[in-house]
Order: sequence, then structure tokens, then C-alpha cells
Amino acid sequence: MAILRCLFFIGNMVLICLVAGFFKWLIMENCVGNYLTDQNAFLSLVYVRNNGAAFNLFAGFEEILIFFAAVIIFICILYTLLYKLYISDKFLLLLSLFCAGVLGNAYERYSFGYVTDFIKINFLNFPVFNIYDIFITTGAILITVIILYDKKKEAEEMRNAEEDDMYRDIFTP
Repeated sequence: MAILRCLFFIGNMVLICLVAGFFKWLIMENCVGNYLTDQNAFLSLVYVRNNGAAFNLFAGFEEILIFFAAVIIFICILYTLLYKLYISDKFLLLLSLFCAGVLGNAYERYSFGYVTDFIKINFLNFPVFNIYDIFITTGAILITVIILYDKKKEAEEMRNAEEDDMYRDIFTP
């Protein structure tokens, strides 16, 4: 069962990465520079080479960033193997989404020496980003929400169990 869940995680991660990579290639080949380039629009498609990580941090350290991505993916695989009974399917899918973003950026960094960013939000002073960045951010935020929700639910259950024990002690002869 643990191996199947781990394969489900890895399969989803690779599938999401490949589908996103295909759409990214399609957008880069057909749209960037041709459509949605008006600065007054909500969104623009522009071509930017990002040699670093988020906000071009650590530019020139491609090998370290690739190694860091491999470590993140390895830790997530190990997590799915060790905590197989405690991971919901939703959490596993979000973890796959997050790791697909990490894998996609690492692949581009390894293959080209940079990551291609192309989505620019015009009304904000925000850096240009790509599909994989969306996966990383969305996955991380939703994973955090699930963890916080589960912790809150667990704390409530503990509190209710303690109250039940307290009343049991009072009313038990």
C-alpha cells in the first residue's frame, strides 16, 4: 500500500509537470510577444530568463538550486512512504502539485541553465513568473492551510476528549 501511494504521488507529480511543460511550451511558442503584451492590460506575456530562484535570488548557483530541488522532492517521497496512513488523498495531490513545480523549474534549470518566466501582472509591481511557480506557491499555501486546519481539528478533538474524561470521572462511582 505504501509503495502504491508513493507511486501515485510520483506519477501525479510527473504527469502534472509534463502537462504544464507542454502548455508552457505551447504558450512560449505561440503567444509570448504576439498576444497580451499591452501594458494597460491586466496580464501580459513577456519572455524573461531567470537565472536564479524566486525573484532571481541566488543567480549563478544553478547546481545548488538543482540539488536543493532534488532534496525537496526526495524528502516529499520519503514523507509519503513514512506517513502513508496519515496522508489524505487531497494532501497527496497538493504535494504532487508542489513537487511538479519544483521538478519543472529544476528541469529547465538543468537543461537550459535558466528558468523561463513569462506571466506578468501589470497592475502590481511583481516579478514575472511561470506556471511552475504557480504550482509551487499554490501547493505550499494549500498544504499549509490543510496542516493548520488539521492541527486545529486535532486540538478540538483533544479538548473534547479531555472534557469527556473529566465528566466521566465526576459521574463514575
